[in-house]
Amino acid sequence: MIFLTPREKEIINLLKKNPGMSQQEIADELKITRSGVSAHINNLMTSGYILGRGYILREDTYVAILGGCNMDITGSTLDNLKERDSNPGKIEYSSGGVGRNICENLARLGVNTSLLSVVGRDDAGKNILTELNRINVDSSRVLITEGITPHYLAILDETRDMYVAISDMELIKNIDKDYVEKNKKIIENAEFTVMDTNLEEETLDYVLKNLKGKFLIDGVSTKKVIKIKDLLDKIYFLKVNIYEAQALSGLETDNIDRLGEDLINKGLESLVITAGGQGSYYFEKDFKMMRKPREVKVLSASGAGDAFMAGYAYGLYNGLEIEERMATAEAAARIALMSSDSCSKDMNENNLKGEIYDY
Repeated sequence: MIFLTPREKEIINLLKKNPGMSQQEIADELKITRSGVSAHINNLMTSGYILGRGYILREDTYVAILGGCNMDITGSTLDNLKERDSNPGKIEYSSGGVGRNICENLARLGVNTSLLSVVGRDDAGKNILTELNRINVDSSRVLITEGITPHYLAILDETRDMYVAISDMELIKNIDKDYVEKNKKIIENAEFTVMDTNLEEETLDYVLKNLKGKFLIDGVSTKKVIKIKDLLDKIYFLKVNIYEAQALSGLETDNIDRLGEDLINKGLESLVITAGGQGSYYFEKDFKMMRKPREVKVLSASGAGDAFMAGYAYGLYNGLEIEERMATAEAAARIALMSSDSCSKDMNENNLKGEIYDY
């Protein structure tokens, strides 16, 4: 356990009264140097008592997100998609990344968030951080390094569903054991931590085996979800689609009940398998439930899975029972489906509750 010095306690008390105080104002109040205040603030951040910009104090509960940040490039056709041909359409740029998207959605839903990720020292990285700061995400621990910010290129078909995608995530290798160790207290002091499997296998393994906490994982893809195959007993909650569930279980079946029960028997505490038009299926030991989807006018499906995870995390953060948690997850996904953006600007608590209850 880390104990506060008398001076650190004084600083914490001042920040409780006025979180917007500058370091110079703190120095003037305590009659010490600004450099001295800076040193104390750095110590408090390292130990996890202060969470980045805005001086969010640890007693203010928050969710940590450890995962990818990238620039999304989306191409959509104006007519039926033709292979091996130039298709007239629309190309759009937006901030993305599974971890970043989940983080943005949670922040828009009023949850204190601390993002642990990496961006390049380029315009894409600057734009991503600027947008995060604008919605009050604590991005102070995002690593800024040499290299190109990860990019994700998606081609949507005429129904606005993903036809094919290419991801360049080389920079995410910088989220390694050393980076995790530097930010260990942020993870362990969080209500829980959301991670995505874009992270390196070694990073996922290190976090799940060595850090204390409750971990929620987004499966991302059939190839990437395999990274956690031997770590299921360390995971509190996993969200996968039916194809990711098949890859993880090794069962060649479309029977969702069999897939879910197999993964729970392998050590998972709780699980959701999303199956598009078939609905979503929740599993835990000795309990399961299925929820049918509502009809919705789809503008883009690219951010729906991330919104679902954010909605589920929002429900967990607010202590909702499982049926309400699933309802918030599905409502968040519908809000995303009705937007052309990876993260809908309409995502907020009022719209979420309206989507749940105004039906």
